[in-house]
Amino acid sequence: MSEISLKICKGGDLGVNSYILMSKDSAIVIDPGDFKQIAEVLQGKRLEYIIITHEHFDHIFALNELRDHFGAKVIAQRTASQNITTSSKNLSRFSDMIYDVMKVVKRQNIVEFNAQKADIEFDESYELLWKDHALLLTHTPGHTEGSCCIRVGRWLFCGDSLFEATQTSFLGGSKAKARYDEISLPFFKSLDPYLHVYAGHGESFILGDKLNAIQRAIEIFKNRPKFTNLFVSFDEFNKIINEAQVLVRDNNCFLLIKHNGFYKFYYLVDSLSNLKNLDAFFRLINEPIIAEIVSTEAIKSDFLYDIDFKAYKIYSRYKSTKKNRSFKNVQNATLDDVDEILELINKTFDPLSDYLPNFDELKELILKQAVFVVRLENIVAGVAIYELKQKICYFRLNCIRQDFQNGLIGYALASAPEQMQEAQVFYAWMHDENSEAIRLNQALGYKPDGLKDYIFIKKENR
Repeated sequence: MSEISLKICKGGDLGVNSYILMSKDSAIVIDPGDFKQIAEVLQGKRLEYIIITHEHFDHIFALNELRDHFGAKVIAQRTASQNITTSSKNLSRFSDMIYDVMKVVKRQNIVEFNAQKADIEFDESYELLWKDHALLLTHTPGHTEGSCCIRVGRWLFCGDSLFEATQTSFLGGSKAKARYDEISLPFFKSLDPYLHVYAGHGESFILGDKLNAIQRAIEIFKNRPKFTNLFVSFDEFNKIINEAQVLVRDNNCFLLIKHNGFYKFYYLVDSLSNLKNLDAFFRLINEPIIAEIVSTEAIKSDFLYDIDFKAYKIYSRYKSTKKNRSFKNVQNATLDDVDEILELINKTFDPLSDYLPNFDELKELILKQAVFVVRLENIVAGVAIYELKQKICYFRLNCIRQDFQNGLIGYALASAPEQMQEAQVFYAWMHDENSEAIRLNQALGYKPDGLKDYIFIKKENR
């Protein structure tokens, strides 16, 4: 059997992957994106076949030019073959809209174009024998009705039917997803999980890491990787993982978890050098992305620079064992106070860095008698939230209405209400630049204990 090699060309603003299979004297191109790149790789080799995984313009941008220049035969699933012939179905007519959705700056001029039908069309499957190698083409509808995958030995070329870091999109809506679930997903699950997958965009990956991402993530968590910013129990992790976007690479796991208006990014890695090449994981997230690292060791401001995060805020944890006087004007909040309290804390705090309760959580905290208020003139002038666990009191937040800020209300709330005085240790987190809060709490016996919370935010120009 003759040896074949693989060359990858990444072309265009959308970063489409074109794959070139090469023997000694000839080649096959899968998804021709950039003519110049591909022609340079070929360098006199005979291009025998062009195979397209689906009809979208970024995957066939160089099809016409390559076909004319090299005289290669084109192979495509029958529906894809039909759809490349019109600009509305190959989506070149809608390129501007797609760039906007993908949050990609358009540097390349995309002109509407059509292509001729493929020379070889197939319905469900097709086998191409080339240089003693069998290329097995299989129809995998979902992303488009004409999508297909190509197996060559230990390689699987899947176009946009699978991605390492994002989920497959279904332009045909629920019907397209149903087709994918019925036909394509069982096909992928039937394959060797150790196949090396080459997708239409992004990085290559191991098939099993993608299809079994949640199970692999649980295994990685149980093995306690050397570096992580996620410190939860196993039961908590099992709840988190089912609501998260998950990316697994070898023995490394990355999570994106949705919060109210933003995402939190977590990593479980065996080396910090693995915190790279995650652009595809973040690409379709429109909300802010926050990474939080709690440590007694200093974290550099450029810690996550390679994945385009910048330092945002630093909080320090303060500890006290001092019993302070409780003030009678500090009372338990009631459910009637929920709207006022939410309005006050949302005006006062930064939701990206402060641990703020939502409506339902606030109601639960009030019922647990963990929320305290000072009322003046029949309105909530100030609010504090405490949580007591096994003689340890966690001071979660304290804020005062702007028109009542004389320092006394904050002092009363921060002194800890009577219900919390059974605690033996008190903890509070304070922003390093909030000198007023630091002075107030130091007067109540709080001192920094060395633990810091470093918060990073994904740059907006990602």
